[in-house]
Amino acid sequence: MRTTIKENRARLNLTQEQLADKVGVRRETILWLEKGKYNPSLRLAHDIARALGTEIDDLFIFEE
Repeated sequence: MRTTIKENRARLNLTQEQLADKVGVRRETILWLEKGKYNPSLRLAHDIARALGTEIDDLFIFEE
């Protein structure tokens, strides 16, 4: 899985810590998500998309 969280976060000038605070997780969770090493729950994916003003499908790209 690849994500565009980092790019979307940078567009809004948010740090990993700030995004983590907005969605109620630890900064490390955002780090692992950005690296594609962690699969979020649907709820967390939704919360991140909302915080970044985008859609879930634009944040998480599943490659075959």
